[in-house]
Amino acid sequence: MNMKSSKLSAYTLLLVYFLTSGCGSSGNDRSEQHTPFNPVGKWEYKVTTDVSYGVIDISKQANTYTASMTTEVFGTLEIMNLKIKETVLTGDLDVGGTPAKIRCEFQGDIFEGVVTAGETTFPMEGQRADN
Repeated sequence: MNMKSSKLSAYTLLLVYFLTSGCGSSGNDRSEQHTPFNPVGKWEYKVTTDVSYGVIDISKQANTYTASMTTEVFGTLEIMNLKIKETVLTGDLDVGGTPAKIRCEFQGDIFEGVVTAGETTFPMEGQRADN
């Protein structure tokens, strides 16, 4: 190997080192800044079509979430078959004998969602309550 190719190899290795270490450190910065979403707590909601409101209360024991939803007319409803995957909550409701489904997508301390009963869909929105 001659002197010129030795210098080129050293520069190439140095460049690769700086590029990969720079990428690695910015990746670490992002992971340190990213906090996983925690849905546990009380969430105030408003159904936007008929302006009803209440609170969704989400709790967790071990690896299992449970949730209930207070309503003005039907009292407290348990959210059955509850699933929370990343930032999306889905589940089933029994609204005075009528089966319904709920779906909420959280973005930080706010959410948008829908409650669907039969062929009727009710948009909803909400925010994390001050505990």
